[in-house]
Amino acid sequence: MKQNRDMRGRRRIFLALSLLWMGLIFYFSAQTGGESGALSGPLDGLFGLPEWIWRKGAHMMEYAVLGAFFLGFFGTIFAGIRKGCLAAWGCALVYAAFDELHQLFVAGREAALKDVCIDGAGALFGILAVCGVGYLYKEAVNRKKGRTAPAVRLEGEKHETLGR
Repeated sequence: MKQNRDMRGRRRIFLALSLLWMGLIFYFSAQTGGESGALSGPLDGLFGLPEWIWRKGAHMMEYAVLGAFFLGFFGTIFAGIRKGCLAAWGCALVYAAFDELHQLFVAGREAALKDVCIDGAGALFGILAVCGVGYLYKEAVNRKKGRTAPAVRLEGEKHETLGR
């Protein structure tokens, strides 16, 4: 019973974080081209990199965080990690497409399919980073407990030493 309550609490937290982050992305997308350029302008030439690299990198990081939050949410809904990852990535891609559509209606902004792909790559990076950290954490816990079984089993897989 306590575990269900904890799971519901975690689900609510990650839903709230996802919605807040989506609102922040919407806010940045609602800025005109001039406002957006002024925000990233000071980075132009930093470390010898052009402004567009900073802008695309910022998009990727925005969506990496969103992908991680979505995974936290969908991880409480689906039993298998694959389904949670796919749902998180799918939702991030859909939101990226709607974000680009939103930019069509903002002065000085335009929509581009390549930006949806960049955002999707960022979300995938965030999702894979969370999975990688989770895997390493479980490996460390299992090693500390003296277990040799794999920390993560994919749906439907059985491991001989666990007898399941």
